[in-house]
Amino acid sequence: MKRLITLFFLTAICFAQNKDSLSYYEKQFNPAIYDIKDLIFPKKFITDEDAQVISGYRVQILVTTQLDSANTVRNLAQSILSQSNFQSQKVYIIYEPPNYKVRVGDFEKLEEASLMRKFLVENGFKFAWIVNDRIKKR
Repeated sequence: MKRLITLFFLTAICFAQNKDSLSYYEKQFNPAIYDIKDLIFPKKFITDEDAQVISGYRVQILVTTQLDSANTVRNLAQSILSQSNFQSQKVYIIYEPPNYKVRVGDFEKLEEASLMRKFLVENGFKFAWIVNDRIKKR
């Protein structure tokens, strides 16, 4: 009896399956319209922003593995900078696994970065230090 019931359910399951299992989108897919070169080597257009990246300096104020901590420190630094002469400087979070690094500014000269470091130390970021980085040219 158990075998008969099991056989009945297995048969019902087999016939309950939809014969046309391809979705609408799978039916409409045409691989001939794709160029394999574009899939392997995607085209990259160089924008003005990409062309203006140079070697320079930033002031690093935090290294952490916690994104929440990095966001909190970035927001604090942005609020301090917005009330100073350094309003135009941006605060970046850079992810280099497994660390999040909070960096301030885009400086071409070391002297400019030193002024920012001094300002940040005076405003509570006691362990701020200057690092080499790729910056956006002003």
